[in-house]
Amino acid sequence: MSHRSKSQWNRRRLTAAVAGVALALLTAFFVTSDARAAERDPNHLIVTTWNIEILGGEGRGFAGGHGRGQLGPRTPEQLQAIASLIKNTLRSDVLAVQEISITRIGEDGQSICEPLETIVSALGPDWRYYLPPVTEIPEGHDNMYCGFVWNSSRARMLKAFPMEVPNVELAGANLFDREPVVGYFEALSGDEGRNDFMLANVHLKSGQSNEENHLIAITVVEHALYKELLRNEVKESDRIILGDFNDNPYARSDAGNQKYSPALYYHLAFKGYQDLVTRGFHATRMDEKGRSVIDHILVHKSAKRHIPNDRAAIYLPNDGDARRFGQWRKTYSDHFPISFQLRIESRDDDVDFRPAPTSSGGD
Repeated sequence: MSHRSKSQWNRRRLTAAVAGVALALLTAFFVTSDARAAERDPNHLIVTTWNIEILGGEGRGFAGGHGRGQLGPRTPEQLQAIASLIKNTLRSDVLAVQEISITRIGEDGQSICEPLETIVSALGPDWRYYLPPVTEIPEGHDNMYCGFVWNSSRARMLKAFPMEVPNVELAGANLFDREPVVGYFEALSGDEGRNDFMLANVHLKSGQSNEENHLIAITVVEHALYKELLRNEVKESDRIILGDFNDNPYARSDAGNQKYSPALYYHLAFKGYQDLVTRGFHATRMDEKGRSVIDHILVHKSAKRHIPNDRAAIYLPNDGDARRFGQWRKTYSDHFPISFQLRIESRDDDVDFRPAPTSSGGD
């Protein structure tokens, strides 16, 4: 081999090695493997948002390119597999979940999803869940709600309630696909309560082209949070808005131009929020091109003090092999779980909480 050929060969080897390292680092960050999850820091909670795709209801049939056709209700074995994913792979402590159907109303008025009860039972005796109360169970896709699942040995739910926000038609559609719900939690160290935090779990109108509608909806949620917290006697500055926004600020047209308005995220950045789902993130929902980044975690600067990373971690099954997503979806969902760590502090600190300003007459 000539000196020139050997030099070129070495450069190709170096390029391939660098590319391999880069791919490994990317995979390690975005794909939560079993080994990585098992090394969870006990001084942090793992908080997850996951659209679990019509759990307890009917109509699982749309996900572009990944499992077309109708899918039946999950079997007991599939529900056990979901519990195993949450407990042994994701290692979640608190989950904000979307698309949960209510299957019956308990004697105490509690909203019950029987498949979710099976999952929570499989998770263990310390696990709990919350769904908003209803007086009657609606039909079809109207019977889907946001809710919370949590490990009560790691976090204590102090309060939970649906937000009283108007679901009016603006910018061509109703503001919310599901009623937003608030969960107010306290991190635990053993039996001792530490820092608390608030999760606003949202599911905005379907359709990424409804970005103006999404902007109005999230503005309503953020503005109403102060009033909703005070109405429920909660004084909390560590606020996180998360869930299925159905909104993709990173989408590009075929010509490479910005496809949808990013105004929602500029507005919340102005209000002090940071999105942990960033540019270059893998699709959070299955679609044919792998570009559907529609689930988000918006963290207020007060809460960000307790969150060590600027990006969330996404779980991608089968090492991100899209050819096998359709099979995974049959049991789990057409969305991928997204998680972040929240540090358990030695004490709580909400000194920066400020109630919403009240309007007064001018001079």
